[in-house]
Amino acid sequence: MSAAQTRKEKRRPASIESRISECYDELSEIDQRLADVILSAPGQLAMQTATELATSAQVSKATATRFFQKLGYASYEDARAIARTAQLSGSPLYLQHRERKSSKLDDVIQAHLEHEMSNLASTYRSLDTTVLAEVVDRLSQARQVVILGYRHSHTIAMMIRRELIQVRANVVVLPAPGDTLAEYLGDLTPDDVAINIGFRRRVPAVSLAAAALADAKVPTLYLSDVIAGKPARLSNWVIRCHTDGMMLFDSVVGVSGLVNLICSLVAERLVANGERHLQKVEILHQALRELE
Repeated sequence: MSAAQTRKEKRRPASIESRISECYDELSEIDQRLADVILSAPGQLAMQTATELATSAQVSKATATRFFQKLGYASYEDARAIARTAQLSGSPLYLQHRERKSSKLDDVIQAHLEHEMSNLASTYRSLDTTVLAEVVDRLSQARQVVILGYRHSHTIAMMIRRELIQVRANVVVLPAPGDTLAEYLGDLTPDDVAINIGFRRRVPAVSLAAAALADAKVPTLYLSDVIAGKPARLSNWVIRCHTDGMMLFDSVVGVSGLVNLICSLVAERLVANGERHLQKVEILHQALRELE
């Protein structure tokens, strides 16, 4: 191994999900499929054989073996041992389960609380501070912010707009009812910024919009779950949230917390830069008697 390779290995984070995150955008489509399966439930590595993992991802065992070697592991068993260590250390990410140990309502409530706390903690732990700082900077300076969200992601898009519109102008959710996306994307420039939201069971429009935004060179944040999919390759920044639900519905506590964090940091940046939008809005609220 060369000195450069040795230095790279020393810099590489120990966790499996961190190693995948480092090189995800450079992986082939087949390797990304395998990575998505692992990221969706990394704790399964502690229990699955290489053959079982390959079957889950619909790839060959040889592909799975080479994949872990690309990540810097000596073998699949090497990665599996690290997953087991993470489980023994109590890492929430490696201890997530959907099975109920009890049907008593009090027990279900407690289990649900712990599961939600796990998703929140895992989402924050996986944050890349460099990406976060760049996103906050861009959202503070952009000519306008456009937010795209379909199905349940639309609720998240509206949440982001509701926060940002209080501290800056020109924040819109696309497309408006009755409009098409093309009617808006045609006027966007590199001076704008887009937030493309795509949680699991994404509609095709998410990927198509990501491609159109990339072609127009519009800086784009892709907000997704751990299985980010193809739009991640087309976006400037990717933030993955842990949304694995204990019961029928996906968890959004990590997403909500992250939205609050990003928008709060943008607000602080704008106030520090002398932006008075918030003060003007509050004065108008009083003049128009809009709030009690």
